[in-house]
Amino acid sequence: MITGDLREKSEKYCECFESLCGAACAVFDVGEVKTLFQCPGGAGFCDNCSHCQAQYSYLYGCHEAYRWNGKYIYYCPAGLVFIASPLSDATGELAGGIVAGPIVMGEPQDTLSELPQDLHKSIQALPVFSTRKTNHIAETLSLVTSSISGLPHSRMGNFVYEQEQLLKDIYSVRERSLSEAHNPYPIEDEKKLQAMIRNRDKAGSQKMINQLLSHIFLASDFELDEIKARVIELVVLLSRATIDAGADINEIFRFSKNYFHDIEQFHSIEELSVWLTGIMHRFINYSFDFRQIKHADSVYKVMEYVRDNFDKKLTLDEIARNVYLSRSYLSRVFKEETGQNLSAYINSVRIDKSKIMLMDSNVNLADIANLCGFEDQSYFIRVFKKLVGVSPKKYRDSRGHI
Repeated sequence: MITGDLREKSEKYCECFESLCGAACAVFDVGEVKTLFQCPGGAGFCDNCSHCQAQYSYLYGCHEAYRWNGKYIYYCPAGLVFIASPLSDATGELAGGIVAGPIVMGEPQDTLSELPQDLHKSIQALPVFSTRKTNHIAETLSLVTSSISGLPHSRMGNFVYEQEQLLKDIYSVRERSLSEAHNPYPIEDEKKLQAMIRNRDKAGSQKMINQLLSHIFLASDFELDEIKARVIELVVLLSRATIDAGADINEIFRFSKNYFHDIEQFHSIEELSVWLTGIMHRFINYSFDFRQIKHADSVYKVMEYVRDNFDKKLTLDEIARNVYLSRSYLSRVFKEETGQNLSAYINSVRIDKSKIMLMDSNVNLADIANLCGFEDQSYFIRVFKKLVGVSPKKYRDSRGHI
């Protein structure tokens, strides 16, 4: 929770930041799932928007910013851009964040074309920033929240404070093992840990992780390679519990692959135990149901990438790679959210761009086809006629009045 000095500083700098950058800013508490402070200039737009609940959009942004070292730029379900940066409490755990937005990023006309009709008039009052300026605002906001929290974002989530408790647990388990002839690995504790992850009980999960690590350390005689193998088993356990709690299975599998690589890089038990604590907290954060917001965010990022690169050869693999999604997830979610497949959307963007170029009679059809990313003129003409109903030449001759 954001309380005391952390809340006071957050509200003060939130107001300063809004005054400097011109975007509405709010302080959000992830524990209470509510906005604690909204600058006067930011009230109204999200309250009157029926396309999503603002608190879940803010919650999603804060969690993602916490995962991605201090800043996250994302689209809400209505298609507008927000910038989030996390605030951590004295222990390094996510307490909330400052969220700036909504803003219009890039060309306003592009945003209007993707925006629900009922919001067209409302966005006229929103600030319009270039992608470059939006990134600069995100970097600056990250520095502000890091200063407020008193902890660099690169260290948030490392939970060094847990080491003292872990050492106590190791000592306790060692004492029991010396006093008992038979002290088997506590399988029941694994089941308890899974239940706590499903219930998003961070404190209980932390305690159970420490107990399991204590048994692993002692049973492995503190041999790092053997401990790593057992920790991998724990990560698998955590990932399954997180999926049971409602997390996206593809995302969990994707991040789990990275975790297995990370484990091999550690050279001490201390590093490994701190890292596992962070992973446990992240898995719990994944279990929040952000599907509506996350899907919208992904789709709008794909649309932005297509609009910026319509003149190039675009493939599913390339787009997925550049927006950090898997091919299968991208194809499925894009179709679910827009009602059309990705290739159809790419063609529609290219045809819209070609309509503008056709108004210049000095540019021939072959060049327009090439400038809009079509491989040849005949394919361009075929797609144009299918989507517009007339040939490019007829459209040009009529000056677009079809």
